Amino acid sequence: MTRAKRILGRSFIGLAALAACATLAGSAAAQLELGGRATSPVVPPPLPGSSSMVVTSPTLQADKITAQEVRANTIYANRIDADRIQGVVYQTGGVTMNSANSIGDIRAPQVTASVIYADQIRAGDVSADTIYVRNLRQH
Repeated sequence: MTRAKRILGRSFIGLAALAACATLAGSAAAQLELGGRATSPVVPPPLPGSSSMVVTSPTLQADKITAQEVRANTIYANRIDADRIQGVVYQTGGVTMNSANSIGDIRAPQVTASVIYADQIRAGDVSADTIYVRNLRQH
C-alpha cells in the first residue's frame, strides 16, 4: 500500500471518529460550554429513591466545600482537611479569591471540576493531578 493511500485511509477513519464524537456531543449528557464567561455548577437532581447529589463544573470557586469525594485536575485551596489525598501537593503562601465569583458553601457527596478554587475543603478523599494548598491536614 502506498503512503498516500495509508494517509487517505487514516483520514477517513479520523473523520468517521470525529462525526461520531460530534453526534454524541449533541446529547445533553455530553455538552460542554467553552468561553470566557463564568459557568454555574451543574447539580443534577437525585434519582428517585436516592439521596446523593453530585456537583460538577468546569471551574468552581467556593468558600467551603464539604464532601465525601473531591476530584479535579487542579485544586487551589487555603486549607484542606482530608482522610486521603492523592496528587502532587505544593505548599503555597495562600490563595486569594474574589468573593463576588464564589458560589458560597457546597455540601454534596461528590464535587468534581476541572479547576477548584476554595478557601476550605473538608473531604474523605481529595484527588487531583496538582494541588496547591497553604495548610494541609490529613487524618
